[in-house]
Amino acid sequence: MEEKDKKLIESGIEALILGWLAYLFFYQNFLLYKWHRGLLLPSKLPFLVAGILVGLAYFLYRWEKIEKEIPKEVPKETPVLQEFPEENES
Repeated sequence: MEEKDKKLIESGIEALILGWLAYLFFYQNFLLYKWHRGLLLPSKLPFLVAGILVGLAYFLYRWEKIEKEIPKEVPKETPVLQEFPEENES
């Protein structure tokens, strides 16, 4: 596995954690400021979508940053220029 792949996997895991925490943050804040006792709990779907969007935005940001940091490697199939053999002078 290449270094680029490892960094993308790490960024994906970070994005999942960040998305989950964003979802919890948005939902908790809504409940603290808008919801009152005795009412039915609001739908979690808008807050879930917001968490997914935050995680996706973070992952795309990191992906672009990783693409810029790691230069594209030369494919192994390309032929390597061979040096000319030295001529023996007698």
